[in-house]
Amino acid sequence: MHRKIAYLCVLALVAGLLVLAGAEVLQSASPPLVTGGIGFTRNNDQGERIRCWAEFEAKAVSDASAKGWLKYHDVEGLRFRVDVQCLTVFPDKDLALLSGPIVFATDATWMGQWLLLAVRDGGTPGAKGDTLWGEFSSHDLGCSNFPGGEATPVESGNLVVH
Repeated sequence: MHRKIAYLCVLALVAGLLVLAGAEVLQSASPPLVTGGIGFTRNNDQGERIRCWAEFEAKAVSDASAKGWLKYHDVEGLRFRVDVQCLTVFPDKDLALLSGPIVFATDATWMGQWLLLAVRDGGTPGAKGDTLWGEFSSHDLGCSNFPGGEATPVESGNLVVH
């Protein structure tokens, strides 16, 4: 009787380990995903620091394309929306590039511009470790080149590179 109980316990343990291993494989096989709701400051055209906010969600659907969106607004009233079309998550899993065209803007001069955004997930929300870099262009910049300029620290909210 004790032998049967021991056998069942070992069998249950092995089955549990297989379930956990399978969950890990499924999790690691999930497509790259980047999400966030963040606040930051940037310089406007007059060199004044202004408060800005962005929300985004982008998910890779293949090695070459992604689906998602980014919404931006600032205290001066500029709002725009980006149709995210590419996403690259780097092997260290804390840095990602996303890019796409601006498909809506309160200022018509922004329409048709492309945004390339790099985000670094600094870890724990509120630890002020998240950063971003952005670059605008009149053409598709893709997701293979890092944007120029200095990093902008995220001052509120959180971003996650999954």
